[in-house]
Amino acid sequence: MRVKWLGVMYAAATLAVVVPATASAQPADKRTFFTFSGAVDMPGVALPAGQYEFRIANPNTSRDVIQVRSRDGKKNFGVFLTHQAQRATASDDAEVRFLEAGAGAPPAIKTWWYPGERTGYEFVYPKAQARRLAQRTRQPVLTTRNETSTTSEAQNSKELARISPSGSESQVADNEAADSEPAGSRQAGQRADTGSVPAPSPAPSGTSARAARTQLPQTASATPLVALLGLLMLTAAAAMRQLRRRML
Repeated sequence: MRVKWLGVMYAAATLAVVVPATASAQPADKRTFFTFSGAVDMPGVALPAGQYEFRIANPNTSRDVIQVRSRDGKKNFGVFLTHQAQRATASDDAEVRFLEAGAGAPPAIKTWWYPGERTGYEFVYPKAQARRLAQRTRQPVLTTRNETSTTSEAQNSKELARISPSGSESQVADNEAADSEPAGSRQAGQRADTGSVPAPSPAPSGTSARAARTQLPQTASATPLVALLGLLMLTAAAAMRQLRRRML
């Protein structure tokens, strides 16, 4: 019994070391980096060629609102409402998928995917922009049922719609079937904890000026969790020392 109890204490100490390392390695906001060699469109804003950070704006309040910043985090390009998208097989890399644009027009980002996950984020476009994209790309585009795309007025699928190239709208289902492969051309990115940003993939050039949305609050720090688990590790180590003294 003493040997079994000692094994349990060692396992507890090991867990206390591994869990903080895992929490540190995988940011709660799922931040990833992308490099675009040409301009790309997003809801209400155009991103010029450059390096960008995609992240959940605030994991503690909503996991459907995505923030896009410059690679160094100093410039905010907007916060964007999304709707969950499903795929049958997870990607090994971070990636975005594009709505294909015509010649001379920048592609528009349709979805963002975090590596190892089958649930991604499909961006909700303002209705006027969605109508133009649907006509130009000949693909349905996610938008709001009303002439708005603010997060306060479009929080669930009942307030969302897909607009077709012909201009007709259909309501978004609560549980949409997973795609075997996400639609649109793919560009890989890099998870924030894996090092440098990959080389840019070719993208059509082009510019447009649109207003960005207001920045949301920053995510909370994981420091208290790491400190608590570290304390548990020390407690487990002290208990093991006492147990070994009794056994000798």
